[in-house]
Amino acid sequence: MIFPRLKNGVYVSSVESSGEKSVIIATSFHGITISHLKAREIIDQFSGVLSVQEISNKIEVSSSVIETIIRQLRNVNFIDTQRNSIKLNNRFQSTIAARAAHTSDQSNDAAFSQLQKRLAPELSQATWIDGVCDGGVAVMTARQNFGVEIIGNSRTATLLYSILLASGVTNTRLSLSASYKHPTVVDGDLGTGSLRTSDLGLNFKNRLEELSREWSLFPVASTYALAQRGAKKPMVPEKNLRIICGIFDSQYVEHLLKDGHDHFFVNRAPGHSATIGPFVQPGNTPCSKCLYLLEAAQVGGNDLTIAPGTSDELPIAIAHQVAALAAHAALKFIDTGESDLLAAQVTVDFLDAFKPQLRRFPQHPDCECLWPANDQNN
Repeated sequence: MIFPRLKNGVYVSSVESSGEKSVIIATSFHGITISHLKAREIIDQFSGVLSVQEISNKIEVSSSVIETIIRQLRNVNFIDTQRNSIKLNNRFQSTIAARAAHTSDQSNDAAFSQLQKRLAPELSQATWIDGVCDGGVAVMTARQNFGVEIIGNSRTATLLYSILLASGVTNTRLSLSASYKHPTVVDGDLGTGSLRTSDLGLNFKNRLEELSREWSLFPVASTYALAQRGAKKPMVPEKNLRIICGIFDSQYVEHLLKDGHDHFFVNRAPGHSATIGPFVQPGNTPCSKCLYLLEAAQVGGNDLTIAPGTSDELPIAIAHQVAALAAHAALKFIDTGESDLLAAQVTVDFLDAFKPQLRRFPQHPDCECLWPANDQNN
């Protein structure tokens, strides 16, 4: 059954006269004119509460007229037609039927009410993805089942971690290797708003886990609480993505390539710039070594090493921008399986941040990343 609802962000023209014969519905990108004497009255009922037949009975307009308007709006992706509800993976669900029935009504649940308010902005983006017709609810539910591992301990990595959690990617975690190299919160971690001076000296990994329960859109299970109860650790999601922030271990990247794990890079580049990408799908796209070989050829085949005293951290304004762009890249892949960073890299200039540049690159002929497996073993 269809329950029509205008998508979040659609604008409707104001009433011009009592005898108007059409209504304009638009976004910043395109619009459509709905021509009918009762167009406004029909559209006012598109709230997702009533079915087509119920709207027809209420305003005395034939269901065929309503269905025609729905088709017009669907053709320009302005309408949702299905009801759906968010499923929370990490929230307690009683197996006792009587208790489950008692807790099924969440209208008076303060935590669920807070979730709905925090969820609304995320749905306002998810609903516009091609093919989505339930307001983005299924997309947001699916984000909980996708695993993201962030390799790095910079301020950019911490910002990216908090953004993905707040966007509903509940299974986001910082790598253990990062916590070994960065055991406690230090002065260099401050400035993002995530960690404060009162956190200095605390265990880096444990403090971020505590904060993750505040940042996360959906409930996050505490590893400490699970251990205390003797509960099993959460299952590792089947779909995973690695995001490598900053200087990385080349052997680790080789393992990702051999094991077929999707990954992309976020890094500081020489001079006053930072980069996001490339996004690597092993066996299908050029890898980071392809880009390295191409760049080395541009500087005469010489390796470039960072000068002493250069900070690994990005300026805080750039760190926020780069983390946001990296989060967008991750969310697009999680939601659609697509990425604009395949065989490509975005460069953000510290001095001209309004003009990020996307450049594409081919596979390098000397790189073995796309060679057949039997050739690599020879």
